[in-house]
Amino acid sequence: MPPSLSRTNALVAAFKAGFYDLLSLNPKQQEALQILMDSDTKALAFGGGANGGKSWLGGEWLMLCALAYPETRWFIGREELKRLRESTFLTLGKVRRSLGIAREAYKYNGQDHYLQFANGSRIDLLELKYLPSDPLYERYGSVEYTGGWIEEGGEVAFEAYDTLKSRVGRQLNDKYGLLGKILITCNPKKNWLYTEFYKPFKTGKLLRGLRFLQSLVTDNLKRESGAIEALEGIKDKIKRERLLLGNWEYDDDPTVLVPFEHIADLPRNTHVPDGLPAITVDVARFGSDKSVIWSWRGFRAKLERVLVGADTTVVAKAVREVMQARQCPPSRTVIDDDGIGGGVRDQIPGSIGFVNNSRPLPDPTSERDRNTGKQLPENYDNLKSQCKFRMAERMVKAQVYIEDPGPTVWELLSEELGQWKRMEEEDRKMRAVSKDKEKEALGRSPDYADPLYQRELLELVRPQRRGLL
Repeated sequence: MPPSLSRTNALVAAFKAGFYDLLSLNPKQQEALQILMDSDTKALAFGGGANGGKSWLGGEWLMLCALAYPETRWFIGREELKRLRESTFLTLGKVRRSLGIAREAYKYNGQDHYLQFANGSRIDLLELKYLPSDPLYERYGSVEYTGGWIEEGGEVAFEAYDTLKSRVGRQLNDKYGLLGKILITCNPKKNWLYTEFYKPFKTGKLLRGLRFLQSLVTDNLKRESGAIEALEGIKDKIKRERLLLGNWEYDDDPTVLVPFEHIADLPRNTHVPDGLPAITVDVARFGSDKSVIWSWRGFRAKLERVLVGADTTVVAKAVREVMQARQCPPSRTVIDDDGIGGGVRDQIPGSIGFVNNSRPLPDPTSERDRNTGKQLPENYDNLKSQCKFRMAERMVKAQVYIEDPGPTVWELLSEELGQWKRMEEEDRKMRAVSKDKEKEALGRSPDYADPLYQRELLELVRPQRRGLL
């Protein structure tokens, strides 16, 4: 038997016997491998900083699993296949050489992107890019895997993870006594990784079967020389906090109106009471934008309709249907009245138009001027800023509940709410960041979040004035 094959067989035997200290892993990686081979964990989020040995662990785990259990099928997924091939795939080669695994142990199929092992096992390379034509990742909905690894999980949509976790545990798991599980390697990112793994881990509320394990550059005993110095030299404070220190609470931007932890709580604020019905509508200005309709009971919100490329007649018809279904009168229906939104409002008599740049309104609950007896407008530059600040304050106080609109929309909505920020005050007036700035930061229009702050108009407009704005 060739020496390389003898070495491979010895490593596989040690791996199957649980002698992880014989492998080329540091203590933190060994701890992660123990979790990956236990009989309880279904998903492990491993990482929290750059150069923490995340990719090496993933490569070693899958390669040894494929060698140890013939005919099994595994996957490595990343947002872009190109980056997977240029980075993660190269790490696999380094892992193989470091372990002394025989090169003939597997072959790479460059046309269909998978590693075929001599024992019949296989590792597929998957592109997990979000496609509007396949939002639920049905392209992987019928594939059966033993287990798999999502690399750079912060770049991957929740639906990819949600679909793939239903596809593991389906290929010879019973034969080998393996629990189907997914490894997610990641750096800190305030998306589904934060809400599904990190925050529940910090609060001791991780769901059964889920684990989180932090790994930093200081844990990686085989890091490249100069790795720590390179991370310490990062000028951007937030980037340095994330990649060097593994800080998941990195977003300390003082201009943010709704900190992420309060955004994450919105679907959990089930204590918010019911109230009068209301509807808020943002009308698309361009073909790529969406017309979005939210319904309300008090401050309990539900996403009702999302229309892409619809004209005003179609949008107005959808609004009327939601009004009827939710028994909401026109006097409690707020419609964006900028641009073509006025065409929708015209078709729903008695509805309230929301004009973003109009004057801020007096708060009906505020005290009156002692001299004139009038209530003065609040100190904002326009109505949009006034309503956005008010709604943000209400969200921070846990006075708003948003019914979960599904993982795709929720992730988009969370990003949009994270762009609700204050600008530097001019003339002592409070200003929210413009929509153009939000678009620039998001790379798209904040269609889902805009109707949420419009709900505050109903708290500002007195009943006798409604419909007259």
